[in-house]
Amino acid sequence: MDQTSPTAQIAQLSSVRDLVLKDPSYWPQVVETVLSVITGKIELRRWGADFLAETFSTPVVDARAKGELALKCLDSILLLVQEKETNILKSIVQCAASIYPMVFKHICNNRNDAEIWNKMIAIKQKILNLWDIAPIGVRISCIKFVQRVILVQSRGVTDPRLIDRSEISLAMVPANHPLLSLPALDAEAQGLLDRLLSILQEERSEPTLITATINTLAPLCKTRPPLLQKIVTAVLAYNPFTNMPRVVSVSERLILISIEKTIRIMIQNVGRANPQSPLAGRMEQHIRRLAAAKAEMNETRKRAASSSDADIAKRQKMERASAVPPISPPTPTPPPAPVYAPMPPGPATYAKIFTLATDPAMTSFDGQQLPIDLVLRIVVGSMYSMDSNNLTSAIAAVKERYENVLANPPSAAPPVAAEGAKQEAADIKAEQKAAEEEEDDEIQLSLGEFRLPPPPKLDAAQAQASSIAAMDRMFSVIDSFEPKSLIARKSKLGVNRLAASSWDREGWIALLIRMATRGSQNDTFVKSEPGIAPTCLANAVRERLYQYVIADFRTRWDIAVTWLNEEWYNDKIMEKSEQGQEREKQYHKWMMKVMESIIPFLAQGDKIFIRMMSEIPEIPLELIERVKGLCLDPDRLILGTSILQYMAMYRPPVKDICLNFLEDLWINHPETRHNQLRKYMAKVRPSVLVEKIEAPVDPTPAPAPAEIAAAEAPAAAEQA
Repeated sequence: MDQTSPTAQIAQLSSVRDLVLKDPSYWPQVVETVLSVITGKIELRRWGADFLAETFSTPVVDARAKGELALKCLDSILLLVQEKETNILKSIVQCAASIYPMVFKHICNNRNDAEIWNKMIAIKQKILNLWDIAPIGVRISCIKFVQRVILVQSRGVTDPRLIDRSEISLAMVPANHPLLSLPALDAEAQGLLDRLLSILQEERSEPTLITATINTLAPLCKTRPPLLQKIVTAVLAYNPFTNMPRVVSVSERLILISIEKTIRIMIQNVGRANPQSPLAGRMEQHIRRLAAAKAEMNETRKRAASSSDADIAKRQKMERASAVPPISPPTPTPPPAPVYAPMPPGPATYAKIFTLATDPAMTSFDGQQLPIDLVLRIVVGSMYSMDSNNLTSAIAAVKERYENVLANPPSAAPPVAAEGAKQEAADIKAEQKAAEEEEDDEIQLSLGEFRLPPPPKLDAAQAQASSIAAMDRMFSVIDSFEPKSLIARKSKLGVNRLAASSWDREGWIALLIRMATRGSQNDTFVKSEPGIAPTCLANAVRERLYQYVIADFRTRWDIAVTWLNEEWYNDKIMEKSEQGQEREKQYHKWMMKVMESIIPFLAQGDKIFIRMMSEIPEIPLELIERVKGLCLDPDRLILGTSILQYMAMYRPPVKDICLNFLEDLWINHPETRHNQLRKYMAKVRPSVLVEKIEAPVDPTPAPAPAEIAAAEAPAAAEQA
């Protein structure tokens, strides 16, 4: 390989870095070598930016040596801060945040070194310009840089008995300094603080920027008491739940919980350090307000995941009906049938026969003036709203009138009246004849048994919507049942039981799970059409099961375990068939998806997750690595180590992996050591503890990674 290629040069530089990690005395010479090649190709610039950030953040380099190196690196930093790549900018802004106090101290002691100060001002101005336009990662680094500028350009503790002489602040600046103006520096710090607090006042700020801002405000409150009032007031005015959407997704809920926890820890630390502050009452009130808003969000999520109000009311009625024996209501007494007046005297007409009303206004109204469609709507509406007893009585009255007219024709009548009666009788006979002929025509045209036409064929979107609606109805049925613990269930047959022996909660769950795992492996709702991608029914059911489980995993974890066991079993069965040779395995995919969604919400006392880990059929290395990540969280350290110990004891296939992880935590992460882990390691791998005693590690701590979290802890060596 060409020794002048960037890959070869980076390999050589990495070997040199390993050397200085073992012997930090060589660090200044290595930095000068890096500065000579840092202007080369992009790979070298990227490596050099990371190395400079690590140089000024690690505590193994002497503070005096750091101050000398900071002056030599200004040209390279000014060059790299013009880069466009995100990784280079992140590292170089972190490096600038570390050296700013050192350069400021140098200028305080060297009044005429205008060249150095002008370079630092140029770097600062470039970083402040990047603050609003750079990617999120770079903007977080800019927030850290701004925090360092505020710390340096503001006054610290005013009590002379409590002043730290090694602290870098405005107290170091002489009154008549030619380059540093106290009013200008203090005004710039106040302006940067206002700009920093404005992130909490914007309607749509990035959650990562809000969290980074709150984390940088805590050191300012601790070391700069004059700024405490302004900072705490701005934080108390911010409530992440104010503009919360009505329906909160899992990612949004996780973001809100994270921001609420950051604010709560910050306020508690400030209140603990300033118990006599006049803002103490407001801080306690704000913590309670955030807790209430968080509880309301969780309650809203549970209500949204539960059944509808109609289902709840129906379930309550069923429960009351099952608790109290039904009482037969008394049979209501029907109202008396109306009595209609006899037909008016005079010649018989159709109007007199069918008119039952006695109101003159109704009897004199000509219905022929109304449109036929309006008449039909009135008639049909009246028939639906009319009492059946009244309708029967009216028909009987009309029938009686008609029979009386036929049985008792008028014997003597005036000529004109007789002619009218004859005409009406003729009309009646003609209508009867027409009705008989129409009936004969209907008999002749009869086509036999009537059958409904087939339903219309559904298109792709309709079929998909119908399938999803059917799934939603099945899940609503599940919600109508009260969940039972595994011990309280009636089925005690174990593997010999039927999957769905009764239509209870377990039966519906088993039906849905079997639909996902065995119902249709390659079928789709519909065939692919233009504009609509085919959707696999099994995957749709799986996605709905996933959403249902994570909505309230603490009460639905048993559904997740049953589902994942079915997926694992089905994967094994499909491996033996021709159809499953090219089939994607579903167990690992959905198991990791469920676990990735549950792990961020785990608390220290969530023993349910240990139960889940013990009952899923297979545990991959990827999941164990995620559990190891819990051990690095101080709030969930005990839970993470307990899970690894449990799997090491009761899951033999992953025993060695879990023990190796525990050993790595004990050796490389001292903050994870606690008595429970010590006892367990002494039992399973005592050699780890013996090696730590007989061959102690170099007391010099390993260099911290060039990350913002490591840079947030103010190091006394950097401020000296």
